[in-house]
Amino acid sequence: MSGWSNIRSGVAGQRDTLVEALKKPEEMQAQLLRQIIDRNRDCEFGKRYGFHSIRTIEDYQRRVPLHDYNDFRADIDRMMAGEKKVLVADDVRLFETTGGSTGGSKFLPFTDAALKAIRRAVLPWLDDLVMSRPGICDGQAYWAISPATRQQSRTTGGIPIGITNDAAYFGTDLAQSIDHTLAVPASVASIQSFREWQLETLCHLLGCRELSFVSVWSPTFFLQLLDAILDNAELIAKKLAPNRAAELREILSEKPIQWQHLWPMLNTISCWSSASSRRYADEIAERFPGTSIQGKGLLATEGVVTVPLADACEAVLTIDSAFYEFEAESGEIFVPWELETGQTYNVLLTTEAGLYRYRLGDRVLVAGWYEASPCLEFIGRDGGGSDLCGEKLTEEFVELALSDIPGVGFLVPLAKPRPAYLLMLDEAIVNADQGQTAARIADDKLMDNPQYRYARELGQLPPVEPYRIANPLGLYNSICIQSGQRLGDIKPAALASATWGERFGKAMAL
Repeated sequence: MSGWSNIRSGVAGQRDTLVEALKKPEEMQAQLLRQIIDRNRDCEFGKRYGFHSIRTIEDYQRRVPLHDYNDFRADIDRMMAGEKKVLVADDVRLFETTGGSTGGSKFLPFTDAALKAIRRAVLPWLDDLVMSRPGICDGQAYWAISPATRQQSRTTGGIPIGITNDAAYFGTDLAQSIDHTLAVPASVASIQSFREWQLETLCHLLGCRELSFVSVWSPTFFLQLLDAILDNAELIAKKLAPNRAAELREILSEKPIQWQHLWPMLNTISCWSSASSRRYADEIAERFPGTSIQGKGLLATEGVVTVPLADACEAVLTIDSAFYEFEAESGEIFVPWELETGQTYNVLLTTEAGLYRYRLGDRVLVAGWYEASPCLEFIGRDGGGSDLCGEKLTEEFVELALSDIPGVGFLVPLAKPRPAYLLMLDEAIVNADQGQTAARIADDKLMDNPQYRYARELGQLPPVEPYRIANPLGLYNSICIQSGQRLGDIKPAALASATWGERFGKAMAL
């Protein structure tokens, strides 16, 4: 197909460029940090921390402290209002939103330099992909990058919130070629009604027998689309060409359904496949036994950390996309070439978009090395948080969301059979009707997190479900004790850990 042919030629050599950079991580990281410091020395943040006198990585680490999002919030609010040269010297082109803050939403600035940094990561991945999985170039693709059904909006200073076309992440040179490969037109993402968006998406996907590549974030997103086919099969069939409609009905009548028959050319599905996403990626693999499932690597809204390469043991550090540091459990800080195989670390980012020594909140395991740079496996969120399908709920945010609801014990994430949250309520305080009301209030407040709201709108998460029991905190304490904690060390939590949900289920079965 001409679109894929142009993509191949457009990304040719990008993989080799990254591989060369991975051979010299110390040189590449020092060079990139120098570039970020020099570009931003005259912005307010650069003056605040004396960028003009920073010469080395060690100078930078001594001068600039570690930061969480809340440390940047006031400056970002000013940038959203239109102030310039606050965290970066360059103009801010747009803001993106994500979850994971105490206020629910993070607003993250993007500059032209930041978008180029993303391309330095994703173009080598795409180059590697078309070389290692050439079958994806035989058909059409489904890309789901930005949130579907998102309304376009602007900050108080008139700066766009959200990128208008996902292909723009790959640069204008490739955007048109990618558009030519799309099984689902980019315009479908602008449909405001979730129901209409879902049906239109499915009609395009099922109308495209030549689907060869799927790229989504959460595997639950794709599983939800597959389940929706069953719920809307006849409605969809009526909108397809007669031959394809007959084929759809025949495939769905099979017991069990042979999902791969829907798209016999489907070569590769790219999605999260580690940590809490692993079980759902495995389910996709079971439904499509002849299709390769490729993990995403760690691509956060704040910046890219890793991308997969076909011949690497795990996703490789995108050494020329950001300046990376890694915090051990001891609090000691390491740079990439100092990491140890088998050890886990928290990721710190310094980016082209004005995040400096930023605690990303993601933990990684050093799985091995590629050339002279580490291969990293994402193993989960750091601290008290839950991320079943990309929602990034933090302990602090959930605590605020539940603070005014009487009789609440805590929120429990459940990973199976499908991601869900249970609101534990004290039955001595809350009756059944009050429990339903409490769950609705909690669900509404959790919607302040854009990723949670998105997962709810897409059906990846059901509404919060109330669960009334006697003495929920007593149950919490007993499970913590069974896990090896001393009673005096147990801290009440508004949000149980992701693994705690499984232990809770076992305890309730006793």
